[in-house]
This record gives sequence, C-alpha cells and structure tokens, in this order.
Amino acid sequence: MEKEDKRRVIHVEIKATGEHRYFASPAAVYEVFSSQELGIARQSLLNYWQKTELPYENSVCIIRKGELERKTKLKKEV
Repeated sequence: MEKEDKRRVIHVEIKATGEHRYFASPAAVYEVFSSQELGIARQSLLNYWQKTELPYENSVCIIRKGELERKTKLKKEV
C-alpha cells in the first residue's frame, strides 16, 4: 500500500533583498521575521489564507503556501 507523503512549506520572498526562505509553519516564519519586517501580523496572514490559497503580497514581501513533494513510501501491512 502506498502512502502519500506531502508536507506544507511556506516560501517567504523579501523583495528588497531578493532573499528566499522556506518554513514548515507560519509560527516558524514569525520566529525569524517580525510582523513589522513582513508588513503583516501572523493572525492576519492566517485569516487571509482562510479566504484564499493565493500568495500574500505587499510592498515588502511575497508569502506563498505550498506542498513539499517527497518520495512515496511503501507502508508495510502487518
């Protein structure tokens, strides 16, 4: 039996520097960047993603949500 193995990934692009960073959760993003640095608070970003799957963009950054593709694992039956 095959098991689908996908993980969420959040891609943050800082426009001024061209820096690209990848995170496993919104909480991890806000451990590295402050709300002031990103121009959006964590809860506001979560509220935005409840309404749409589109990337969030402002004058400071682009924040994209996606899935990390991984090799499929075979699940052993007991």
